[in-house]
Amino acid sequence: MTGTGGAPAVLTHRRARSGPLRDAYPSGTHDEELIYTGRPEPDRLASYTAHLLHLNPRCRRVVLPVPELDLDAIAWAESAGFRYVLDVETHGGCFSLLVTEPRWVLDQPAVLDDIPLKE
Repeated sequence: MTGTGGAPAVLTHRRARSGPLRDAYPSGTHDEELIYTGRPEPDRLASYTAHLLHLNPRCRRVVLPVPELDLDAIAWAESAGFRYVLDVETHGGCFSLLVTEPRWVLDQPAVLDDIPLKE
């Protein structure tokens, strides 16, 4: 595929638990990790991510690792709908992790008092 600035780019994915990020954050069984070379156009990155979430309705998040504190890479990911979460260190290097989550995850209560409990 064509990346930003017309440069070539490749985009694929794997289960996050099968790659080097498995112990870097509390990854879920169905989390997906994006793997890329170059920088795919943000709209292609966003549509690829939406397609992954459609294919795997149990996926809680799609994770996109970029080089740690690389502000240009973080801005690129954010322009594709990802949000920065944290920096991690793996055997392969240090990364800033950005995620996209499906609506059903985002709609979950974030405040303990808002979680419905049976009485």
